[in-house]
Amino acid sequence: MEIGSVISISERLQELLKNAEKEADDIVARAHEQAERMVSEAKVKAEKRISLARLGQGIDEYLREAEEKVREEAEEVLKEFRGRSEASRQMAEERLQQAVELIVKEVVTG
Repeated sequence: MEIGSVISISERLQELLKNAEKEADDIVARAHEQAERMVSEAKVKAEKRISLARLGQGIDEYLREAEEKVREEAEEVLKEFRGRSEASRQMAEERLQQAVELIVKEVVTG
């Protein structure tokens, strides 16, 4: 391998490394910004709950939020189980069809 080729490869690798470092820095910066937003939002929610609790309304709102969250999670679980049920039903039908085809084939050839 020629020295020029080695230098060219080395320069290309350095460029790739520099680009990867910049991309990693960008990812870290975006993650940091997102974390700061999440903390800020959590602080706002906590302050709201504290003020509502002081007014005696916090528990009711918290229960409504928790109930809605549970309802949404239950709907997701129901969708998942419906999907699994449908997949199982289709698989059973396919296996039954295969069994019928095998029996017919055995009877015809047999």
